[in-house]
Amino acid sequence: MSQSTSAQGHNTAGGSHIHGHIAARVDRLPLTRVQWLLAILVEVTWGFIIFDTDGIGARLYPFVWRPNHVIDVYQYAVIQALQVGAGILLGVYIMSWIADRYGRRPAILIATLLGGICIWPFAYVTDFWGMVVLSVLSTLGVGGIVATHSVYLSEMTSPLVRNKVLLASQGVTALVAVCVNLLALWLIPSHWQSFLWISAGVEIIILLPLLYWLLPESPRWLEAHGHHEEAERVMAEYEQRCQRYSSEPLAEPKGIDNPVVMASSGAWKELFLNPEYRSRTWVLIICWLAGYAGLIYGVGAFFGVYMVDHGASAHEVFGTVAAAYAALFIGFQVNARLGERVERRDVIALMALLFAACWIVAWLVPSLPVIAACYIISRIGTGLFLFNLYNYTAVAYPTRIRSMAFAWTDGLGHLGAWGGVTLLGPLYLLGPNHLGWILWIVVPGALLPALLIRGFGIRQARAVLEQVSR
Repeated sequence: MSQSTSAQGHNTAGGSHIHGHIAARVDRLPLTRVQWLLAILVEVTWGFIIFDTDGIGARLYPFVWRPNHVIDVYQYAVIQALQVGAGILLGVYIMSWIADRYGRRPAILIATLLGGICIWPFAYVTDFWGMVVLSVLSTLGVGGIVATHSVYLSEMTSPLVRNKVLLASQGVTALVAVCVNLLALWLIPSHWQSFLWISAGVEIIILLPLLYWLLPESPRWLEAHGHHEEAERVMAEYEQRCQRYSSEPLAEPKGIDNPVVMASSGAWKELFLNPEYRSRTWVLIICWLAGYAGLIYGVGAFFGVYMVDHGASAHEVFGTVAAAYAALFIGFQVNARLGERVERRDVIALMALLFAACWIVAWLVPSLPVIAACYIISRIGTGLFLFNLYNYTAVAYPTRIRSMAFAWTDGLGHLGAWGGVTLLGPLYLLGPNHLGWILWIVVPGALLPALLIRGFGIRQARAVLEQVSR
């Protein structure tokens, strides 16, 4: 096994550089069950936090709140916008700061804790203003896992297998969604409070201890933040774990002449001042703003209502959603097999176009079977758009500012969810067959980010993390 000596650095006009021994050692690790275990554990956590917590109002409004006259459609739009916008925005910024300052591991642990403890009060609070407060608090953990999962996994994998590991493990989130929606099908509306308690229990009792015991800190983060002794210890343990499941000795690290710039106070300003990062940042901010307002949250906010308005029952809605995520799992595996042979920006653009086509058909032929089929296919577009954009964002920036870059791009993007979903109450009621809602999720919500990322996105396939994001 190859071991590095202590990182040696020097000061330049651009800041303090080190030779990237730890990063090079990560990049030469063979793909073993160790990386798969970490990736699947992190993505299962993402799945339960997101599908249990993120936009819980979209599950409860059509089948609990609306029929019981708890809130009206305008109040629901406000609550949903706060859940998918303000709460996540706040969570992304807070947890990105923690991930940048104290490490990726504590940020993921805190996000999981918050995801569990802040969802169960919805089982008892029915006052609108109480729901408003809970809508922000309940999604702090969502913002935390959003800001850390792709960042962490991109730093723990090598360039040749990064896309394969990320997308294949992220496909597990679709299976989590199937399980969550089958649970909802079973418990909502008759036992909807039990659904919330089970959701909280999975996150706090099962996932949090597993993460605490099994998740190491990112050695890249330790190296970039000057914790060289800790980086050496964590990296040595990581190498030993990988070697245990590899029949060949570990190869010598390559590319240790690629400098890693040390983290420094105020480095986040590079996102807007550094010419190389500035254009990436603005492209991503606009893509996240439009995507969250449209094909990510804009469609989810009223899909259940749209199906109910066309005669669907709760079982038909949750069954359709479960089927959609089963199809998405297959989509993830196909995308993962393509690996680094296809650029992420191309996949992102193609998936947005697929989504737009599906919802145009659903509006033109608004029968329940067609709507369900279009949703199932469009969910493949939404899921692969979202996760490829997560991974694209993580790889586009260096380790020293990667978490803060997520906060400024994905985080600000949740303002699109906040403002866009707030508008959807009136837009849903506008035009024949809810045309205002359809146009919103299709044109600015899907076509705009597709054209923008394809026209101005950067190439990332097979690139060394410290080179593509230096």
